Amino acid sequence: MSAPQMAISVPPPTGKLRHGLMLIIALLFLILVGVILPHGDSGESFRENLQLHPWFLPALLGLWALIGIESVGGLFLAPDAWSARMKRLLLISLLPPLRMSTATSTPNGWLWIPGAGWRRTGPATVERMEQKLALPMVILTLLVLPVLGVELGAGEALEQRPQLALTVHLVTCLIWVGFVAEFVWMLSATPQKLAYCLRHWINLVIILLPLVAFLRMLNLFRFARFFRAGKLLRAYRLRTLQSRLWRLALLFNLLERLQQRNPEKYCAGLEKKIGELEAETAQLKEKLETFRSGKLKERASSDIPV
Repeated sequence: MSAPQMAISVPPPTGKLRHGLMLIIALLFLILVGVILPHGDSGESFRENLQLHPWFLPALLGLWALIGIESVGGLFLAPDAWSARMKRLLLISLLPPLRMSTATSTPNGWLWIPGAGWRRTGPATVERMEQKLALPMVILTLLVLPVLGVELGAGEALEQRPQLALTVHLVTCLIWVGFVAEFVWMLSATPQKLAYCLRHWINLVIILLPLVAFLRMLNLFRFARFFRAGKLLRAYRLRTLQSRLWRLALLFNLLERLQQRNPEKYCAGLEKKIGELEAETAQLKEKLETFRSGKLKERASSDIPV
């Protein structure tokens, strides 16, 4: 067994204080990003004031720098190959919220869980985390219902009620931060990362839609400044396709989570999927046997002397 493999099989040093502190820093970075993102039709003036506030950008860059400096220092503490360390450094530098669950000083195959420390990744950890996160995420996703109620009831009146608009924006920000944190931990816990992303594509939609809307908002802002067209920027602040899709994705995710909370329906759904897979497997086996028998007949006929 090679040295890196041996290192992975041995639990890393706990370093609870350092990793706990970096988890808080990464979470604060995620919250700042979440606050500035457009999650719907409210909170625009709050985001503008926050963007212009002198402390916002330094705070965001400062947290990013702390994560980067700690990650560079962790390179010299890791026991595995330098290529693996550099890969983790690149990922954490590009996506600082990943520091909540992983570190450059810890080999691949380990996951940092608050209150539990480092744990081995794999199916057992994935199942345990799904059970622990199921109820909190259902409660968090349920917050979309009062948000929809306020937006449908108040409508454009939110512009004249800044406190209510701010509350709606912060609640949607909380939902987004929760989804990102859950996705980061679950993706770090499973070895089949691509399969997890495909299976939970709706979670990716919920996470990425506000980011796409933010990039579009920046482009539109530049376009509006170039042409001195304030009305164009104002029109963008109305209900957009991204915000409606985001709400719809949250409702879809909520229904899926509620179904999983019902053991009978969830088991029935799993049994149905198993039955479909078994039927498909039987068909594939039948095709394989037909193909094999055909090939054997061809080989037998070719071996007969003329």
